[in-house]
Amino acid sequence: MTESAVSPDWDDVSRGGGDDQLSGDPQAQEQPPKAGFRSLIVRAAGWSMIGYVALQILRIASSLILTRLLMPEMFGIMAVATTVQVSIAMLSDLGLRPAAIQSEMGDDKSYLDTAWSLQILHGCLIWFACVLVAVAIGRAAQFGLFPAGSVYAVPELPAVIMGTSFCTVIMGLQSTKFITAFRHLDLGRLTVIEIAAQAISLTVAVILAWSTGSIWSFVLSTLVSSLTTTILSHLWLRGEHNSLNWNREAVMDLVRFGRWIMLSSILTVIAANGDRFFLAGWASPVTLGLYILAFNLVAMLEGAGGRLFSSVAMPALSKIAREQPDRLRPMFQKIRLPFDLVFIGSAGAVFSGGRMLTELLYDDRYLDAGPIIQILSFSLLVSRFGTLSAIYLAVNEPRNQTILNLIRAFSVFICLPFAYFAFGFYGAVWAIALCSVPTIPAMLYFNQRHRLNNFRYEAAVLLVWPVGYIIGSISVHLYAVLKGFF
Repeated sequence: MTESAVSPDWDDVSRGGGDDQLSGDPQAQEQPPKAGFRSLIVRAAGWSMIGYVALQILRIASSLILTRLLMPEMFGIMAVATTVQVSIAMLSDLGLRPAAIQSEMGDDKSYLDTAWSLQILHGCLIWFACVLVAVAIGRAAQFGLFPAGSVYAVPELPAVIMGTSFCTVIMGLQSTKFITAFRHLDLGRLTVIEIAAQAISLTVAVILAWSTGSIWSFVLSTLVSSLTTTILSHLWLRGEHNSLNWNREAVMDLVRFGRWIMLSSILTVIAANGDRFFLAGWASPVTLGLYILAFNLVAMLEGAGGRLFSSVAMPALSKIAREQPDRLRPMFQKIRLPFDLVFIGSAGAVFSGGRMLTELLYDDRYLDAGPIIQILSFSLLVSRFGTLSAIYLAVNEPRNQTILNLIRAFSVFICLPFAYFAFGFYGAVWAIALCSVPTIPAMLYFNQRHRLNNFRYEAAVLLVWPVGYIIGSISVHLYAVLKGFF
């Protein structure tokens, strides 16, 4: 798809209409061109899914290759290092991207340059904090404060954390052309950049893993991916180049929106990464590595929904909420149906075919990940609500997401330890899969304020689960037949 194929439709939408606007018809001026807006959304969704599918193919290829070149415990160590970096980043998340997407000043150069300056400072502070955490973990391990054999006690962990987290400094230099492209749903070049960075990262990881067999193949490939993305964001994306700037009005706007994003992100860290923080202290590196592989397979499906909603649906709904709030409810209902069908159907298919997936994808060292995948499949029944909760950013109510994350964080910290000590490791996995259930009543309450609830729909859409289960079961039988034949 060429740039010229995308840009004209957006130009019409951003001006409020094409020929109808020029005609002077007041009624025409009130109605943006539906066909152009619909076409823009479809194209953006197409690019988003092309990128997601390509990235997942590359990640699956990476997993298939690296699990054969590296030991299972390396995946557990790297998971903890990545979790530390991501957690600290989210603990100080300024919400620059969603703030600029929904802000009336989001296209102003001074505003974007101010956001870029904050972004650079943020990246450097994250890395500094990660270094401090790494040093603290190393010293605590030396004094025997962690259980012997746990991931925290691995000597290489602090250095891996320091190396991996330097990507935040690199990504802090990323151009705000990224934000502008998301704001205008111009995702073509963004998609190409993501695929290129992932492909180069995979190549580096495989070459280093094959030649060294070291966990540092993960670290260096991560840094190469960040560097590729940052360079291409400046050289290849359309828009004005960034320069350091500090606009007080822009800072106030970013902070006003970002304070809720930051609080929400703090709670998201606790809710989304609590499983790894707890399991790293309870489980061995091998067990945690198996859990991470299983979690990542299920997370691919959740990631597809999150990517589409954040990069396409949220900007589109933001525009509708600003310009045509009366269309928000029907548009939200249309957008969520395919999300729910995929999430619920996939939950059934993964539950029936989880063991087959691990046998098909990995060697015998990783077969114990099969039961974990089956349990985690139930998280898809609930996580679809979390994806759809991004609607609150579109209507400028980020505090709703903060409250939902607070509920989920409490759920993780109460249910996960109880389940582990009462029922062992698999009890903890069940708690992880279902920890978002307590957020559903609050979400229904928030949706009611915008007339977004439809209880008949909620009940009917669950019928897709047995359909997915049957499809998964058929796939298992076909795999067994083909395996016996060959």
